Amino acid sequence: MSLGNSGVGFETARQLSINYGTHVIMGCRSEIKCTNAANVIDNELIATKSNGSVTPMLIDLANLDSVKSFATQLEGRKVDVLFNNAGYAPESKSPVNDLGLNPAFNDMHLAHFFLSEQLLKEHPKLRVVYTSSGTHHCCALPFAFVPSFVLELLPDMHRPGCIDDEFLSTGIRSPNDAAAYFSCKLANVLHALKIPRHHPHATSIAIDLGWVGTKIQPWMQTQLSPTSLGLMRSANVGVLPMINAILSTDDELLDGLSEGRKLSDGGIIMNTLGKTEEALTMYHWIHADLTRERMIKVADKLWVESVKILKANGY
Repeated sequence: MSLGNSGVGFETARQLSINYGTHVIMGCRSEIKCTNAANVIDNELIATKSNGSVTPMLIDLANLDSVKSFATQLEGRKVDVLFNNAGYAPESKSPVNDLGLNPAFNDMHLAHFFLSEQLLKEHPKLRVVYTSSGTHHCCALPFAFVPSFVLELLPDMHRPGCIDDEFLSTGIRSPNDAAAYFSCKLANVLHALKIPRHHPHATSIAIDLGWVGTKIQPWMQTQLSPTSLGLMRSANVGVLPMINAILSTDDELLDGLSEGRKLSDGGIIMNTLGKTEEALTMYHWIHADLTRERMIKVADKLWVESVKILKANGY
């Protein structure tokens, strides 16, 4: 199941159904766009005589009732993989939503968290694949290499690690700030890390997507774009790590990790080359005093707070 009718969501659904004969449910916010995207793929499926299929379904990640309805409609269907892909470039200072939550946090983390938990109830062996981003490293990079007195001069500089106690108490209930996208993409990684700890038969992978030309920013869609100049990978190439994460066997996912590593030990990262690695182990995280052990504790707190918010709102 894939979320998205454009960009990497659409291209992942297209390649999975056409090239690999899989049955994909496309979750989209717009009925018209979802149907049109599915029709494009259907026409190619007919032309290629593929055994795959696509089914458009509505889901609005800004509305948790919509997320619940979507999960309910899937009851009784066999779901092997959930591809949590939906994302956007948040506008700074966007006000809190009807639940009093930061809109980026709600749409790009909490809704994905809720959907994953709903599906895992019926499908304990579910594989959850996240489109994260290399930008989650921005939560550590400046604090590892830039002197503190310089950081203090930079406007709207986010806190080391992006997600901390202050963020979980007040930040998620505040308007978007300049680091909203970084925080959400790190939240995707932290959620993926913890899924197998709460659901031992499930697997989870967060994709370090890299720089891929999509519709997330207007300047990516111009005729003279970074993609056309060869500075960005096109979506049909950029989705290859997703394809690897979705279709690889457990043994293939564990290849290259430490001996004795099990997928139930925690979620993993897949880099832009389609290779798996441990999250939050790079030098800049450690040098910024944001060790993996410290961030796993943050992931625990994020999980607890996510459950608390859902329960407080009747979900």
